[in-house]
Amino acid sequence: MAGGQDRLSELPNDLLRRVLHFAPLKEAASTTALSRRWRAPLWLSSGAVNLETGVHNYYYYDGDRHDDSARFFCTRDAFVSAAAGALDAAAVPISTLTLRLDSDLNESADVPVWSCRRDKDKVVSRYTGLVGVVLSHRATRRVEELRLVARDWSEHHIFSNTGSERLYTVTLHSLPFKTTLRVLELANCKGLLLCRREAAAPRLSSIRLSHCDQDLCSLQRIIDAAPALLAVRLESVNIDAIDQDEAKEATARRRLRCPAATMLVLNSCTWMIDKPGYYYKKTIDVDDVDIVAPRLGSFMYKGPLRSLSFSPRPPELEQVDLDLSGHGNYGNKDTDNDIVVTFWQFARSFTSAKEMRLRVNHLEDIAVLNEARRVELLPTFRRLHRLEVQGVNLTKGKTPAVTILNLLRYCPVLSALRINLTPEHHHDASNKNVEPDIRIPQKEIQIAALAPCHLFQCLQSSLRRVGLQFQLEKSNCLGVKLIKFFAENAMALEEMYIDGGEEKFCEQMNPKIDKWNSKRRKSGATSFVILPLKR
Repeated sequence: MAGGQDRLSELPNDLLRRVLHFAPLKEAASTTALSRRWRAPLWLSSGAVNLETGVHNYYYYDGDRHDDSARFFCTRDAFVSAAAGALDAAAVPISTLTLRLDSDLNESADVPVWSCRRDKDKVVSRYTGLVGVVLSHRATRRVEELRLVARDWSEHHIFSNTGSERLYTVTLHSLPFKTTLRVLELANCKGLLLCRREAAAPRLSSIRLSHCDQDLCSLQRIIDAAPALLAVRLESVNIDAIDQDEAKEATARRRLRCPAATMLVLNSCTWMIDKPGYYYKKTIDVDDVDIVAPRLGSFMYKGPLRSLSFSPRPPELEQVDLDLSGHGNYGNKDTDNDIVVTFWQFARSFTSAKEMRLRVNHLEDIAVLNEARRVELLPTFRRLHRLEVQGVNLTKGKTPAVTILNLLRYCPVLSALRINLTPEHHHDASNKNVEPDIRIPQKEIQIAALAPCHLFQCLQSSLRRVGLQFQLEKSNCLGVKLIKFFAENAMALEEMYIDGGEEKFCEQMNPKIDKWNSKRRKSGATSFVILPLKR
């Protein structure tokens, strides 16, 4: 409202319906009280129903425990009635259905653990029935997008983050709208289940599981039943990697087939296998995971270094994002050599990528020092145009420079490079005003000394943009040396973006630009400019 004018009501109906498409049911229905313009309930024609329910303080403990079942069923019946009313009243077919299940069950610290665990299964079964009633409603038969979000009970000390605490399992073959379903997203659930191999989801194009527990065999059956599945996102998923057909072989090798997928996300997932004995499960380091995704165009992986391989290698990868930082010694490899070999074998799967982001703990961890080993291990990234590398730069030693050398040498068409050097520790305040000393002899970098620059094809013809982010701890730090190196050896360089941790760093470098460019013009190289790097 501005000056007494209701501008919201002046919006066209199509735009208002789009806004209401994302509103929770209670808020959407309450819009009819806004003004005369809203008395015709537009939310009924938005094509979406977003339901929320919860049971609060389900158990109390004051010396005598009692089950407040009557209050639970009263709340459940009210929710089911409201949900059925909203679904029945819809003026257009429901295309989007969202269910959010909330409960502060056992949130109070004075509830004993033994009490919670004994009654937990009862609560899970009650929620399962509640969700089943909504999903089986006749108005959901043409649903295209289903999102089911349960509260993450692992936030509280009572429950651990295991599958037995999850609220709901989506059984795909029992959904009345499986033939129309396109998007399926679950959060904090037990995962997906498909028992009938003949069941099909012909239109399913996107699956996203977040903080779920998923059986690998069921997941594979669902992928096989969805020939149009383009996007598979697994985020913080506990994957039960037991293969019933191979259980007797006790092998750690697993395979995930996504024949139609163009996007695959494996973000902070753990692979689990049953441990002989009681009910315990043991998280194993699954070093042999084969991924079959021949049409893959985008791949994201975050987690410890594993021996993941693609068979066959995706021929037309566009984007690869590998985050191996923050996971200790990369899966507890026995030796540094194991880390190097495993990493470069993993990287070999992405030789067709056009854009890559790589984050590691320490740049030196993946450096290959020996020429014979470089020939053996390092693949050529024949299509890589954009590369971003991030890792800790140790204050002593020059091995991180070798990692940069390795990448430059085997990226022949690289046109844009960004290097983020993370300091090993916070720099001392006494170094805050240190000016860069670009008079350091080139041999100090020990980059050009490792191999003649003419062996770096990208330096000779394609590298046009370089970004360097580092902390200026010393006047001869690696970041400063890299500035000089690229200024003197990247013949096609046009722009260099720098963030040295100092506001006036680029201004301090300006006096040297004319000198560098003068030398470059004499050798037939392009001139370049230095600009501040935006984080």
